[in-house]
Formats: sequence, structure tokens, C-alpha cells
Amino acid sequence: MTYTTAVRLEDANGAWDGRVRDISAEGMFIEPTRTLPRGEHLKIAFQLRHSRKAFDMAAEIRRVTPEGVGLRILW
Repeated sequence: MTYTTAVRLEDANGAWDGRVRDISAEGMFIEPTRTLPRGEHLKIAFQLRHSRKAFDMAAEIRRVTPEGVGLRILW
């Protein structure tokens, strides 16, 4: 589903912001503000438009393209 919202990403080197472009039950496609390697694990935090609660979860980078990266949510 096409869905745009801000996302906060964090790895061992620090935290930064990105933008979600698509989201599903299994993952999301994001535009990060820095280069990310495939296979890296991240902490992500985002809030859906009509939600009062932020979601904090773990994710793995599964795909890297010139437009952004595909994340698999680690439930």
C-alpha cells in the first residue's frame, strides 16, 4: 500500500530520519537520508497518520535500490 510518513531509524552508529513510501504487514520501502547496506539490522520508529501511538520495531534491510531501501519487519 502506498503510504508516506516520517520514520526514525537507528543502528550502532546513531539515529537519523527517513521517509516511508510503502508499507505492508511484512515490511516497508523507505527513503533514508544516508546509504544503508543490505543485511543490516535497524531499530525503526514511526507513527501512522491516525494513530496516537508510535510503533517501535526491529527491521532488516533486504533490498537496496537507487530510490531507497526495502525493510523486512522482524516481529
